[in-house]
Amino acid sequence: MTTPPDEQQTQVLRPGNGDGAAPAGSDGPPRLADGIELVGVYEDSGYEDPPYIARRSDGQVIQMPYLLYAVAEQVDGRREYDEIASRVTEELKRGVSADNVRMLVEEKLRPLGILAQADGSSPALKKLDPLLALKLRTGVVPEPVVHRLTSIFRVFFHPAVVVAMLAAIVAVDVWFFFFHGVAQSTRELAYNPLLALMVLGLVVVATAFHEIGHASACRYGGAKPGKMGVGIYIVWPAFYTDVTDAYRLGRGGRLRTDLGGIYFNGIFAVAIAGVYAITGFEPILVLIVVQHFVVLQQLLPFLRLDGYYILSDLTGVPDLFARIKPTLKSAMPGGETDAKAEELKPWVRVVTTGWVLALIPILLLVFGLLAINLPRMIATVYDSFLLQAGRVSTAVAGGDVLDGAIGSLQAFFLVLPVAGVTFTFARIGKSAVTGAWSWSEGAPVRRALVAASVGGLAALAGWVLVPNGDYRPIQPNERGTIVGGLQQVRHVPSGRPALTEEREEELGGAPSVRERGGNPAEEEKPAGGVGAATDPAGATTGEPATTGTTTTATAPAQTTPAGTTTAPAETTPAQTTGTTTTTTTTTTTTTTTTTEDAP
Repeated sequence: MTTPPDEQQTQVLRPGNGDGAAPAGSDGPPRLADGIELVGVYEDSGYEDPPYIARRSDGQVIQMPYLLYAVAEQVDGRREYDEIASRVTEELKRGVSADNVRMLVEEKLRPLGILAQADGSSPALKKLDPLLALKLRTGVVPEPVVHRLTSIFRVFFHPAVVVAMLAAIVAVDVWFFFFHGVAQSTRELAYNPLLALMVLGLVVVATAFHEIGHASACRYGGAKPGKMGVGIYIVWPAFYTDVTDAYRLGRGGRLRTDLGGIYFNGIFAVAIAGVYAITGFEPILVLIVVQHFVVLQQLLPFLRLDGYYILSDLTGVPDLFARIKPTLKSAMPGGETDAKAEELKPWVRVVTTGWVLALIPILLLVFGLLAINLPRMIATVYDSFLLQAGRVSTAVAGGDVLDGAIGSLQAFFLVLPVAGVTFTFARIGKSAVTGAWSWSEGAPVRRALVAASVGGLAALAGWVLVPNGDYRPIQPNERGTIVGGLQQVRHVPSGRPALTEEREEELGGAPSVRERGGNPAEEEKPAGGVGAATDPAGATTGEPATTGTTTTATAPAQTTPAGTTTAPAETTPAQTTGTTTTTTTTTTTTTTTTTEDAP
């Protein structure tokens, strides 16, 4: 996935009602804020009137109509308002007065952080918090190192090399899936569980290589990739690469950046086949299967993964998530078309509407099943945390510092998924309540409806999440499936849909590993895999567990400015603008004995 330091972020300013009067202290020539880069028109956009974009010093991208951009373009710190107005008039072929320019400077460009304040200071920059964005980002690989890495790997995007690599990828797939097969690789891994650690380590390497693919594609197109780092995406750790500069590229360049990650997953699979050809080491071929699962997962367009940014760049709409509300409003029978929907090209509006209508039930299902299964996730993490704590205590008492450090690290990573789920629900709940409360302001009927809805949802959450005998760990013979998750929804009235009394009895009380006095590595494994897994769907079956290693990048999200909201370019001096940023994440699946599932 690709993600910018601030992920798709959007800010929309509506036309002001100012009379053009300049506030005290604003008579000096305006100047650009420090670090502002005026990029130009957003190429191949899905808007009827293509917006113009600028990039702030914090990496956030701002969309604006041509009028605002034309004014900013003439600001150099020396020109007065009348000279700027004269130049803009000549550029736009329509009359713009000095007072018009002054109003745009004070009410639009300075609040957006494009121009410095009247006293010459740079404005305080505020970023928005987009839906389902990467959190707790920390830069790890600095920009100069990324530059050196992309100098090595950008050659893979030369057309001749691309053709050769795609042929090699197809050849490896045909050989592996139609002639060699996965059975022996899986069998050797099952009989040598410690090799799962090797697989997990190489999955992390493949994920980092995926991010290098995004950065290299970005640079090959002529844009400048930024730093790489790590963060938390919903519930799992994720890598990201800042490819915000890909905004300056056309549709082809942005799509190349989007696809660069999964292209490098294919290259990694070819490299694994080469290692096998030299060594004959069978278990390593499992990584070819893993890479294919990663690619399939990344292509899903419903979270901020590569598929989301591919769709965003194909349509030329930077932040599709910001289109949910106007799209739904415009789709209501008898309702007026929202202005934010009308500004899109007709075919883009159709695609966006289809995406939104598919997204809503999918998100409701995913987050509903996460909430239902949260009690058992917490119980499993708690049981494992206490086991790790005991091992750390034993290791420290025996003077084994390395084992103690490893156990402490494992205990830390155990907490991340539950913390991530809790944080995500808290943020979404706060945004929903705040938005609904604002929507109902001044309307008693709406306010009563909002209050009743919030109260009802809070009661339902309490009914499902308050301990009721269902805080029991996931068992070795269970696995999370969509079918099982849908069955759980039917048991919500019981107050314990994740573990009904009947199901608990079938599982022998669903005891913890500590209660068994055993070792999770020695417990019964379901056929066909190492370990049991559970996912947000919560069902109970016995599949190999999957761990998601996510990579993300900052920039036009895995290529496109996912997460921007822009206002239509109007004909009056006061225009609307949108700030946008994007993110990309790469998740990987590995056979392991954990109970976390990458979405």
